[in-house]
Amino acid sequence: MKLWRRLTRWWSARSHDAALTEELEHHRSLVQADLERGGLTAHDADVASRRAMGNLTLVREDARDVWVVAWVDRLRRNLRFGVRGLRREPTFAVSAMATLAIGVATTTTVFSVVDAELWKPLPYPDADQLVVVVSRADATGARVDGLSGADLLDWRRGAPAFQALASTGRYDRRVLQRETAESVLVQEVTANYFDTFGRRPMAGRPFTAEDARGRRAVMFTDRGWRRVFGTDVVETGVTVDRVTIDGESFDVAGVVRADDTLGPDPDLFLTIDEGRAAFLDRATPMGFGAIGRLAPGATADVARAQVQAVVAATASPDSPMRQPGHAVLVASLVGWYGRGDARPLYFFLGASFIVLLLTAVNVAALLVGRAQRRSREFALRGALGGGQRALTGQLLTEAVLLAMPGGSLGLLLSVWALGALATAMPPGVLFRGTQIPIDLRMAVFAIGVTTLTAAVFVLMPLATARRVFLAGALGAGGRAGAGVAEGRARVRLLVAQMALTVVLLAGAGLFLRSYVGLAHVPLGFDPSDAFSVSATLSGPRYDTEAGLRDYAAAARDAALAIPGVRVAAVGSSSPLRSGPVVNYARAGEPAPAEGQASRAILRAVTPGFFDGFGMPIVRGRAFTAADGTGAPRVAIVNETLAEQAFGTTEVIGRVIDLLPNARAPWTRHPGPLRIVGVVPNVKEVGLNEVDFADIFVPFDQMPAPWIELVARVARPRAGVGEALRRAMAAIDPSLPVGQVVPLDARVDDAMREDRFNTLVVVAFAALAVLLAAVGVYGSVAYAMEARQREFGVRLAMGATPRRLILGALARAARLGLVSAVIGLACTLIVARLMGNALYLVPGSHNGLLYGVETTDPATLGAAFAAIVALAVAAAFVPALRCGRLDPVSALRKE
Repeated sequence: MKLWRRLTRWWSARSHDAALTEELEHHRSLVQADLERGGLTAHDADVASRRAMGNLTLVREDARDVWVVAWVDRLRRNLRFGVRGLRREPTFAVSAMATLAIGVATTTTVFSVVDAELWKPLPYPDADQLVVVVSRADATGARVDGLSGADLLDWRRGAPAFQALASTGRYDRRVLQRETAESVLVQEVTANYFDTFGRRPMAGRPFTAEDARGRRAVMFTDRGWRRVFGTDVVETGVTVDRVTIDGESFDVAGVVRADDTLGPDPDLFLTIDEGRAAFLDRATPMGFGAIGRLAPGATADVARAQVQAVVAATASPDSPMRQPGHAVLVASLVGWYGRGDARPLYFFLGASFIVLLLTAVNVAALLVGRAQRRSREFALRGALGGGQRALTGQLLTEAVLLAMPGGSLGLLLSVWALGALATAMPPGVLFRGTQIPIDLRMAVFAIGVTTLTAAVFVLMPLATARRVFLAGALGAGGRAGAGVAEGRARVRLLVAQMALTVVLLAGAGLFLRSYVGLAHVPLGFDPSDAFSVSATLSGPRYDTEAGLRDYAAAARDAALAIPGVRVAAVGSSSPLRSGPVVNYARAGEPAPAEGQASRAILRAVTPGFFDGFGMPIVRGRAFTAADGTGAPRVAIVNETLAEQAFGTTEVIGRVIDLLPNARAPWTRHPGPLRIVGVVPNVKEVGLNEVDFADIFVPFDQMPAPWIELVARVARPRAGVGEALRRAMAAIDPSLPVGQVVPLDARVDDAMREDRFNTLVVVAFAALAVLLAAVGVYGSVAYAMEARQREFGVRLAMGATPRRLILGALARAARLGLVSAVIGLACTLIVARLMGNALYLVPGSHNGLLYGVETTDPATLGAAFAAIVALAVAAAFVPALRCGRLDPVSALRKE
């Protein structure tokens, strides 16, 4: 309250200065009157009264200090002076604010993405109690075990540290029968799945224990409900009691709000029947782990020890997934799901901080130059008694005047950038989705970044001001020394700025070379003039292998009947769409130990598949109609499998054993396969990936419930895609058919993430180049202006403009060379610290670089040359002005 009263008095005192002056004058006049009555003359009484009252100006200041808070009044004066100063230099003010806005926007945008993906708490009640529980083949964690229903029940009983323990099963596309067939994404979950997360239905009822045994039920997401039924469940409620999926009827429990925090939610969730034999079979995996909620007071270490004891007690040498020595991992849920994105996200965050540092250095250089221009002002302040404390307050106020609008603009740009990213970012890049929330954490980070940058704004000109104070004490000779010191400070800032630019230029060059390499990487197939359309076969008609074979044959015949289709074939999956992974071994060798078996992607294909995808047979032969049911089991492998299994691609006639694999039910046809052909390696998921082993088997010998029809057409291609879809739909109207996708569009889609990463890094480098160019231009222009008298004298004494221009350009080139050397050293240090962090990890698909080393000499050399060329180009205009200088005008100006 006392502070408030003083502030109120300060506000009122602004309008009572005249009254205070009048009151003091009245007191003085009363003293003068008393002196006159004592016998003094009017003049002597006036002098004596003023002497008695003292300095009236100081008296007024003392009175005001009693009325008001002194620092508030000083702040008001500093603000008025700072605003006037910035209004006199609008170019400087706009440049500094815009530069700061770029740095704040870049860093805040990337921070928001990283925060949302890696650090932000999950949007569930008591999310810190949620953990992931997995059993691994060994303590190194190289391979994750499958989790059977029996394992899950054992963990629930033997680990009381868990309040709840849930798991998920199959995530695939099913057929929902209504008036027409609907293709829906279905996720199988245990009945306590939503209770474990703390998610409640927005309509209907939650899953119950009865839904886990015998009576199975479905829970729609609101997104899936709208897509299937075309209504808003909030307005209509649950209007459907039962649905039929793949010919089986299920109760509709309710509708839950879609949540993409841990990956995209399906259209509906389906409870797992925990009483069926397959669930209780320890050799049949249900999923790869469990999601648990720790009990109050329990810790992850206690839970891990309890589950480890259960795993050890149930280990069996005869079980393919429960060999002795398995290790259990209990990890934080948010940390587990974000681990795959951490490396690239931290890389981009580091690049954004380099951009922020560049903006700070750029603005600092502007402020140093402005401080040099204000040297007379600083010297005058010192001469009039203004101490460094008052000057620091003034500079701090001016820094706030620059930082507040610059930071606010940066925050607005960040909001816009996040909206643009949501559209431009390829789906699947971020595990939690591309819709980044705009929240208080983002604002606090932006304020913190702006504050730290503002501190730099204060420190740099303050150092200049201190030197000017010293120069004023030493006389005119000191001013020259101060100017030289500030010139050196500007040069150091400029060198630091260009050196950082070299680091970003090198990074952009690496990504560009990587992207160009990806664009020319061998695909292993020809995507031109080919289409693909898929369907999922479900229902009683396709419960038998004969039904699957009949549909594949009908689809192939229907496609070949379309005019323009040259080749048509069916496969269970195709390049850039991956497929089920199986274990194999060379025939005659002992069964490998758990976790040591070789793995390959298995595809069942019909004759013509390799022609349809443009995959040449490099050894042996393709499949024919003779490779059907009852014929000897054969296989075609790719070059990677041939090298891994036999050390050579000359493998025709060799035999491999397909090992039992319960994770892919349709591949339960273990046994020997004789190799009859070899095909090139193809890209399975993305172009930036390591080669993987492939096994192709005849579709008739191992039919699959997932059908992908490929058709190679003759030009022109117009209308062929829609004809393919109609032909597929006509085979069985009860089955939904996917969209027809040109294979070249699939390849383009596979490059979207790498293209996006390259654009982001190139954008960072472009910003750095722009800031460096502005810095070089400003530095050289200021140096030319400061040396105008010298240039005037030199021109008057016979120097040619050409010589002055070349001298200025040579100075800029020297700056560029020094900066390039320092930047190159920094780049090599960063490359050494990062090691292989930017490269693809075998078995993963999130590498950032392909086919180029971080120390690539060509890229580093290009960055080196670019920064030198940038320095010379940015200095050209100021140097040209120097050459056109009029000697007489320069000397008169001085």
